[in-house]
Amino acid sequence: MLKLYGFAVSNYFNMVKHVLLYKGVEFEEVLTFPGMDPAYNSKSPMGKVPSIETEHGCLAESSVILSYLEAAYPARPLLPADEWQRAKVGELMKMAELYFELPARRLFPEVLAGKKVSDDVKAEVRETITKGCQALALLAKPAPYMFGEAMTMADVALRYCLLTCKLATGAIYKWDVVADVPGLREWDEMMAASDISKQLDQAMQEGMASFLEAVKAKA
Repeated sequence: MLKLYGFAVSNYFNMVKHVLLYKGVEFEEVLTFPGMDPAYNSKSPMGKVPSIETEHGCLAESSVILSYLEAAYPARPLLPADEWQRAKVGELMKMAELYFELPARRLFPEVLAGKKVSDDVKAEVRETITKGCQALALLAKPAPYMFGEAMTMADVALRYCLLTCKLATGAIYKWDVVADVPGLREWDEMMAASDISKQLDQAMQEGMASFLEAVKAKA
């Protein structure tokens, strides 16, 4: 049986878990925090989560895992058959990571561990996410999903990138990011209402205390 390594508060872990659940793939979760067990590097060379262990071996990096899962489990596809549309899905996934998730992560030392982030960093992060909102408004026209009537990998990736972004920008700037993109709030609420999203959100809440303990121990 496929094994999924990671922890419930990780948005990248949840992207992969969401896809596994959506596709109906049987898997076993193995609670793993990054950088805490050198033996884990044999499964994920950089010690990052998530990773998966399959009958063929181990695979790390969430985008690579998602591509593998789509190819290995084609039932309930999350990528369009058309090559151009597949590329557009990939474009939105990359944008969600580069202009929402990764910049927001720079605020986490203050949000999660109480370590002050400089005003310069806060200004840079806000500028990057603002540009991301502008780009998303041009690229995405939810109807009701990002690319029409069917959910794609872009919807899954954007949901979990936005969770990170909303947490950080709400705490630091009191900024409601989804209000800056037409239709994004309705899309966000629709995604959150799915049974899979509810399951993962509950697990995230339940795992937050142990995650914060791990963050403080590492600080």
